[in-house]
Amino acid sequence: MQLLEFTHDEDPIKNRELFGLLGEYIASPAIRETLGGVISSEPGRRWFVMMEGARVVAFGSIRRRRTAACLLHLYALEGEAEIPILERCILEARETDAARLVTADYWTRRELYFRYGFSSVCKVGRFVRFKKEFEHGN
Repeated sequence: MQLLEFTHDEDPIKNRELFGLLGEYIASPAIRETLGGVISSEPGRRWFVMMEGARVVAFGSIRRRRTAACLLHLYALEGEAEIPILERCILEARETDAARLVTADYWTRRELYFRYGFSSVCKVGRFVRFKKEFEHGN
């Protein structure tokens, strides 16, 4: 498997490979239902796409805020293929000196987040907000 990394660019031409890979999934009502909402992006957002040959098997993104990073759209088409993406997002948050990494996901996925040191913060509609705090140099 190969992990591809992209940064959503302001120039649409530079985004062709990223959205060429993800377009089918972004447009899929079944995937939107599983994720609990639409898949969105904006310039500056970092995307990670796990490939097995020419096939997408997982994807996710991270958005940087002033003191935190937000993990968004973590999705695997099979098994636990999202794990390398989660690990890369944690590393990306650390490398950019985020104080914390936050995400909102279903409570049923809590074991995945707890395994990586996240704690549950609060319920947000049908989701739970999970947070991983970083100490400087951690």
